[in-house]
Amino acid sequence: MSIVFVGDVHLQPQGTDKDRRFLDFLRSHRSLESVYLLGDIFDYWIGPKMLKGGDYLDVLDGFAALAKSGVKLWWIHGNRDYLIEEKFAKRTGVKILGDGVTLSLGGRTVYAAHGDFIYNKNSNYTAYRRLMNFAIPQKIFTAIPRAVSSGMARGFKVVSKKTTPSYRWTKDEIVKGAKRHFERGAEVLICGHIHLPMHVECEHRAKRRDIYVLGDWDGTSEYVEWDGKEFLFRRP
Repeated sequence: MSIVFVGDVHLQPQGTDKDRRFLDFLRSHRSLESVYLLGDIFDYWIGPKMLKGGDYLDVLDGFAALAKSGVKLWWIHGNRDYLIEEKFAKRTGVKILGDGVTLSLGGRTVYAAHGDFIYNKNSNYTAYRRLMNFAIPQKIFTAIPRAVSSGMARGFKVVSKKTTPSYRWTKDEIVKGAKRHFERGAEVLICGHIHLPMHVECEHRAKRRDIYVLGDWDGTSEYVEWDGKEFLFRRP
């Protein structure tokens, strides 16, 4: 049974062609064992109030149908959709893992995450995200009326683009960012966030390590599949 890791779809609330492509992707993977959703599936998510507004409705139904077909869906928070919580899980059948997960596949230890805590050059953002992991600020934000919090989410996106300019990560920086996870025992790192699909092989303490960075769905949409024997880059 195969396992898929996908992220950085950045679906829009009003729906775009990406919705159709992503739904086709979900429908074509009903024979999988698991799908790991590595964050930023949605361009923004402002909390459980979005479940009542009709936004992303087809995608929510697509998750629920895939879960009912027997595929295990696992959610890892991204920087755009970290307010996914239990009401979302109940609606869709997705299981929430938090900011990362450690797996064993083919005898190798795999760490999968969105990547915003691994590859990030904005210290203000890191402090903000760590703050928003606490229940009290989450409750305050989700209690704000929908129209206001939607505007705030769009505003955060604009600010993020201005304060975090586009950056082309080098191979050496990719390896350096992964090092602390290798120190903790990971042999394979899978993440997204930086929209720069690549596979990097390196060594750590004289042992092979692999880093897989996912593509984004405004680009070539690379995701990673474990086919039971090896990790492979795929495109929808």
